[in-house]
Amino acid sequence: MSALRARGFSLVELMITLVVAAVLTAIAWPNFRDFMHRNAATAQANQILASLQYARNEAVSRRYPTAICASASTDKTPPACDGGNAFDGGWMVWRDTSLTGVPAYAASSGSGGDELLRVTSPQNGVTIKAFLDATATNQFSFDQRGMVMGANSKITNIVVCAKNKPGDTLGVNTERVPGKYVRIDASGRITVQNLAATAACDSPPSS
Repeated sequence: MSALRARGFSLVELMITLVVAAVLTAIAWPNFRDFMHRNAATAQANQILASLQYARNEAVSRRYPTAICASASTDKTPPACDGGNAFDGGWMVWRDTSLTGVPAYAASSGSGGDELLRVTSPQNGVTIKAFLDATATNQFSFDQRGMVMGANSKITNIVVCAKNKPGDTLGVNTERVPGKYVRIDASGRITVQNLAATAACDSPPSS
């Protein structure tokens, strides 16, 4: 009775398998990376959209002006509107209690302060730049009718682009990985659209 021989991979077969795996990985990786970047831009644009809709709904339902602004101090108590136009550092939604003009955030201190409603932490893998044509300040607010206060028929845009690498200071907009922009009309209507192929991530999209 002959003994059974155990058979495994030879060195040549193993090397061929590794080469094939490396080739397949090299082909698939760019597509997978682009897929992840597209998802990141879409997810962040939708998160901005959700915060805007929340702020607008609060303004209409509670009958108080409600504002959103970039904040680089979301880990502080209280946070502040100190993020300039860079929303990837975080943002905050708050209700104004003064009812006078375009509001400016006043941290709550007893009954005289504004009401902080929602704080969103810094976002990774994207750049989010707001271009607030409606006002001179780096914030915008909705009135009790859901309209953008002080807009004067102008449009506000928030541009979202995925970064190629974590350390990049600005995202990119390409045909394979299009950036997004959230458009807020003076009437308060909010939409999300793809950036044009030639649009930059650090300037407002053309209307």
